[in-house]
Amino acid sequence: MKYKICVTNNIEFIEKGIVMENKYAKEAQQESTEKERLVNYEYKTNFKFEVVKVDKKEHSNELETIIGEFPLALVLNGEYSNTFLCTPENLEQLVAGFLMTKGVIKSKDNIKSIEVDFDNRVAHATIEKNEDLDKGKRFYLNDLDYVDLKPIEKTETTIKVSDIYEVMKENLTSSELFKNTGGVHSVAIYDNEKLITIREDVARHNAMDKSIGYCLLNNIDLKDKIIFVSGRISCEMILKAAKAGI
Repeated sequence: MKYKICVTNNIEFIEKGIVMENKYAKEAQQESTEKERLVNYEYKTNFKFEVVKVDKKEHSNELETIIGEFPLALVLNGEYSNTFLCTPENLEQLVAGFLMTKGVIKSKDNIKSIEVDFDNRVAHATIEKNEDLDKGKRFYLNDLDYVDLKPIEKTETTIKVSDIYEVMKENLTSSELFKNTGGVHSVAIYDNEKLITIREDVARHNAMDKSIGYCLLNNIDLKDKIIFVSGRISCEMILKAAKAGI
């Protein structure tokens, strides 16, 4: 504790000063503890919380499984790009798929490295800079927003009606995390012969990036594939599929 020398006959003034100093010291210590607690926070796919469930006039205390979110910062070629709020699984695939659906890369060959530092919640990606990358034709969504797209290559891809139901059923029922929490989306990729992959995430666009990233990292061509999603088809989801050539 630091003391300031002053001439006074008011003992109460000195005592109040010490009390105030102790108060601020405790608040600073509490703030430091809260920061430390945030750093040491354990991120999981789900958590157990005691909740109160109300049914009409009845209520009960129950232990509920709640979906978790994981903040993952992406540093691309040494510069901060964005932060994902995601389910902490298949993070390398998430980054790879994101880079493709943003039109930053065309193939796995454009990726030099992807390193995920789980403890510090950051992913470092290094890619080849290609200024000559053909972004396609520019389409304006409104006066301010636009997207750059190239025509999707036409294929003779077909699928049986029965397969649509079977694959969608597997896509909707395969996730144990969804069964426990009801809080994740699933995205499946199918090649008209077999199911290639199903990936899940708390955000539907992350689940799509993970599925596309899986195919990208495993050198699976997407031009003749079919994608199944558990949630609504937003503009962003359509654009991601288009960027991946699906």
